[in-house]
Amino acid sequence: AYNEYMKVRPIDEVKDKKALFISRNHRRMSVKTIQAMVYKYLEKIGLDSQGYSCHKLRHTAATLMYQQGGVDVRVLKEVLGHENLGTTEIYTHLSSEQMKNAADSNPLAKIKPKKKD
Repeated sequence: AYNEYMKVRPIDEVKDKKALFISRNHRRMSVKTIQAMVYKYLEKIGLDSQGYSCHKLRHTAATLMYQQGGVDVRVLKEVLGHENLGTTEIYTHLSSEQMKNAADSNPLAKIKPKKKD
């Protein structure tokens, strides 16, 4: 989706070349504008903003990228724009199944202790 968007994203007269989303004025879209868009589309699909927020959507996306998408936590840190890795580690809470799978994949997990005589 990112690559497709970048093909149509405005380039000329853009003030902030690092900005992903650009306003009609060729400036970085403000947080308030993005929030308003999210709430508008939540309402449009029949979900009111009660129980939903930009923060929850961001957190959910980051968690899914990490837990199911296999995105490295350092890459996730950059995507989210965090300065400190500790902030990003909030998204790395592992499920008990993930912990069991990790333990089972350890080569040492297959070694059986010798029985004592």
